Amino acid sequence: MHHDQLYIKQRLAVHPLAVVCLCAVALTACTSNEKTISWSEDKPHIQSGIEAVQHEQQVAANGLRQQTIALEALQQKIEALEQVNIQQVSMITSLSSHVEELHRVKKVKPRKKVKKIKKPAAKVAVKHPAPIVKKPAVAPAPAPLIAKVDRAALAEAEKNAYTSAYLALKSGRFDEASTAFNKQLDLYPQGEYSDQAWYWLGETRYAQGDHAKAHNAFKYVADHYANSVKHAAALLKLGQLAQQQNKHAEARSYYQRLIQTHADSSLSEQARAALSNLPASPTATPEKQQ
Repeated sequence: MHHDQLYIKQRLAVHPLAVVCLCAVALTACTSNEKTISWSEDKPHIQSGIEAVQHEQQVAANGLRQQTIALEALQQKIEALEQVNIQQVSMITSLSSHVEELHRVKKVKPRKKVKKIKKPAAKVAVKHPAPIVKKPAVAPAPAPLIAKVDRAALAEAEKNAYTSAYLALKSGRFDEASTAFNKQLDLYPQGEYSDQAWYWLGETRYAQGDHAKAHNAFKYVADHYANSVKHAAALLKLGQLAQQQNKHAEARSYYQRLIQTHADSSLSEQARAALSNLPASPTATPEKQQ
């Protein structure tokens, strides 16, 4: 009997509901004047109760797992919709700026036509040719305002295009990013973000595994944008690409160029570390042997 009580205590640790069931059985046995039911007789009932509780726990766990999966799927859909919303906002802003630009151009055109009508009347007065030259000189006054508005609209459109391409790159949509950066560079070859577009196009090509096009993009930044914030990074990438292809002399040249032109940059420290890992140049080996 003592052995049966120890066994009951071990089984009580399974679940709180089993504890309640066993306590009820124990109290019934204590208050009853009849013969106490043995553990071997009561054991199947307790085990079936425990198995039922465990089954309910498993069902609840499966339901929770399915809800978690559904929530993750909804979260992914929300993130995708947010990306689409960002792109649509940028496109709407760009189209709005272009529409405003067209409206301004249409408003200016009638003024030019009125000026052309006045010219024949001035030509009749042969004795006074000077006003013919002076009248057109007054007309171009609004032109600087139009130019300023056009430049602002183009700058905003370029910024939106660059932002959209950059977000595509950071989201891992490399094909979309490369297409967007190329389109931006075609539309705004001398724009404010052209240097950064060239650099991130190189990063996109590198992520796609096209190291040749990545090299061309980085080299364009290194050769044409000496004052760019991405100039040092482009030189470092060129050195790393050359080092990966075992072009040690070319890699050494890019690293040294980075150190010389950007001595205070944190990237120059990476260039120095990379230089120390390069094998010695062939011209230096004869001196070491002597």
